[in-house]
Amino acid sequence: MKKILLILILTVISLQAKPCMTDIYFGNGVWNTEKDAIYSKRALRNFMLYRANIRLDINKEGIDYNFKHAYNPSYGTIDDLIETYWQLKESGQISEGYFGAVYAALTWEESGEFYNKLDDVIQHYNQDVATMFTIYQEASFKNKHNVLLVAHSQGNLWGNKIYTLLSDAQKQKFRMVSVATPADHVAGGGPYVTAVGDYVIGPIDGSLPGNVDGTGHTFIGTYLNASINAPRKIALYVKAAYNNLMQTTSCQEYNFTVVTMPTFGVLNVYGNIDYTKDELVGTVTLEKRKAVWNDDEQKYSCPLEDSFYWGGGNYFGDNWTTYKDDKDNNWIPGQYITSRTYLDNVSDTTDTVRKESQCVTISLNKGGDLYDMIYDMFPE
Repeated sequence: MKKILLILILTVISLQAKPCMTDIYFGNGVWNTEKDAIYSKRALRNFMLYRANIRLDINKEGIDYNFKHAYNPSYGTIDDLIETYWQLKESGQISEGYFGAVYAALTWEESGEFYNKLDDVIQHYNQDVATMFTIYQEASFKNKHNVLLVAHSQGNLWGNKIYTLLSDAQKQKFRMVSVATPADHVAGGGPYVTAVGDYVIGPIDGSLPGNVDGTGHTFIGTYLNASINAPRKIALYVKAAYNNLMQTTSCQEYNFTVVTMPTFGVLNVYGNIDYTKDELVGTVTLEKRKAVWNDDEQKYSCPLEDSFYWGGGNYFGDNWTTYKDDKDNNWIPGQYITSRTYLDNVSDTTDTVRKESQCVTISLNKGGDLYDMIYDMFPE
């Protein structure tokens, strides 16, 4: 296993860091290419930033939120339908017999492939569950981001499934807004919008009833444009879910950062030092930046802003660094941490950071935010 080298460098400066980033995902329905899904994600973004009656603050994009997509692959008309009804059966919404009748109707012309097709659909489904779960883990939860999923059609079944795989802590950072859902519930008890004239959702046994005007099923054509009430409700529900996540996640300003991961990128761990109380407060979170390769030195280095003062030394211990100039206001201790075992060996220790004439003690205690963030960066 390739060893990850984590160099921690602590610097005390003023930052305007926002750890409560919310990733707003669009989850697409059946028969969509990834290009289609990206197009719908962009339509959702433009709607929430420019057209909606209740909008997101455009100046906060990239600071407090980002738009992403969780792609639900298409395997063709029949296979996508079989997968949808398989998901409904798996969730307990329809019976084994109901699924069998639908499956037989969809495959009656392919009797020789009756069982093989189902095996293929289930195999693709299980693989895609694992892939989609990894997307949320690696792109969002691992970076301590919130997740707000706006799902359309079958995308709701994927959202409901992923929710069952999340930890209790992750469920607290997850919200879902359903559009044209074939399901009988919304993960986490979230809201939904379905047109009374949605001819795709209406016939599905157990699906939530229509609650807005409109005829049709497409996300952009019907739900963002043709209906009168659907766009208003979608905007209201997305903004309310976003506000709820922001209110339940710490959004303090931070004044120190722990940097970096050479070769693999750069790790920033944000925290807040209250010098009046001599203690570390606030939430610690992660953000990655890319390391820079130096041809002359033949190694990676971590890009730091000009305002950073940096050096080597021991992060937890007595070996303090020298500093870049004669200003006695930034001390940057650092230490190589190469594994979870090594982290355990230096845990439950403290060190002191000095800014001008004031000092503050930082602890690396097991179970604490800083310890957990570093621990999560290493493989099992």
